[in-house]
Amino acid sequence: MLAVALALAMAGTAPATPAEPPLSPAQKAVVEKVISRLKSPEERNLASGWSNAKKVAEFICRPAALPALRRQSPGADKVFLGTDDPTTLTLVSKRSLTGVGQVRSGAAWRDFTFTCALTPSSGKVAGFTAVLKPAA
Repeated sequence: MLAVALALAMAGTAPATPAEPPLSPAQKAVVEKVISRLKSPEERNLASGWSNAKKVAEFICRPAALPALRRQSPGADKVFLGTDDPTTLTLVSKRSLTGVGQVRSGAAWRDFTFTCALTPSSGKVAGFTAVLKPAA
C-alpha cells in the first residue's frame, strides 16, 4: 500500500515526458539478446527498465561509437553516451538517436554531441557521427 501511495504521490509531481518511439522488432531483438547476456539478475532488471533511448544508446549505438570517434581522436579507448539525466539522449525515431557523450583519449575526457543513424529492419547502426567539443 505504501509503495502504491508513494508512486501516486511521485507521479503527481514528476514532469510529463512525451512518449518515446517504439523500437522495431529487430531493434527489440538486439536489445533483448544483449540484456539476456548480462551477468546478474539485478543487471538484467535494471537494463530492462531503461528508456528505449538508453537501451538503443548502450546496446546498439555505443559499439559503433568508439570506432567512429577514433577517426577524430586516435587514442580514444572509452566512450559514454548520455548521462544520468534522461534528457541527454533522444530517440528521435526508429531511425535516429541523438544526444551528448564523452570520450576518453589518454587521460583526457572530451564532450561531444552525436547522431546515431539506425536501420530498423536489421537493428543495426547505419552510421555514427560525432562533433567533439574543443579541448579545455
